Amino acid sequence: MRFGVLGVIWSDWTDVTYEKVAYARELGFTGLGAHLTVPASDITDQVAANVRECIDGNNLDFFQLWGPYPTIISEDEEVRQAGVAGAQAVARLAGQLGVPESGVRPTSHNPRGDWWPHPENHSAASEDRLVRSISEILEVAVPAGVKVVLEAHATSTLDTAQRVRRVIERTDPANVTVNIDPVNFVRDLPTAYDSTAMVNEYFDICGEFCGTVQVKDYYLEDRFVVHIAETIPGTGMLDIDTALRRTEALSPDMYAVVEHLPVNQIAQAKRHLSARAAALGIEVH
Repeated sequence: MRFGVLGVIWSDWTDVTYEKVAYARELGFTGLGAHLTVPASDITDQVAANVRECIDGNNLDFFQLWGPYPTIISEDEEVRQAGVAGAQAVARLAGQLGVPESGVRPTSHNPRGDWWPHPENHSAASEDRLVRSISEILEVAVPAGVKVVLEAHATSTLDTAQRVRRVIERTDPANVTVNIDPVNFVRDLPTAYDSTAMVNEYFDICGEFCGTVQVKDYYLEDRFVVHIAETIPGTGMLDIDTALRRTEALSPDMYAVVEHLPVNQIAQAKRHLSARAAALGIEVH
């Protein structure tokens, strides 16, 4: 198993330096993913080349690329097409940089954010539009030598492991993968109190299509009605041992990825995950 990190690069990329990227290497990560906060089409060749040089100079694997775009499940065809064009631009940039996976979020009908809830997110029509959009993104990604990696969440159209698998099978299983992120499917108190069955179900159903595994953690807030919040791995309730065992079983080269943390909390997460991997007898390289 390998450890990767998302969050060290999360900007318009003009602030990326060798020293900034070196932080990931110094913590013992072997791979790095990058986020853009601006459209991929805004990134100049010079800025892109600098990011690639900084990552290569630190002997890190550049394994994933993510960027913003409008919703790709909108009923408004003009909006949907703009979202597809934005996601295609991310895939095109990934191909230019030799990054093997381009991230695709299912987005939302909620205008306040890609991951905020909306009842229409879960409709069959939204799934159909998502399938259409992913297929159109693949028209750019596949010729560029890039796979699409999906992110799923209980609030999104990709709201269950079964639906994730169905969407992959409806598009292109050879070129569509998924980030298995168990925390995103903690949707109720029974699951929160005992996550093992949910973790195993996700791996059982989607493991063959796994691109990376994202290892976060969660806790329950003392607030009405139910509030499930992310936290640093090792300080919450997720059955991390099962997640790590299942990750290793997929492939000795599979990435377990730390994400959604402020940079100053990444070291704590890495120490915990490394300690658990060692305790479980998992070889990390």
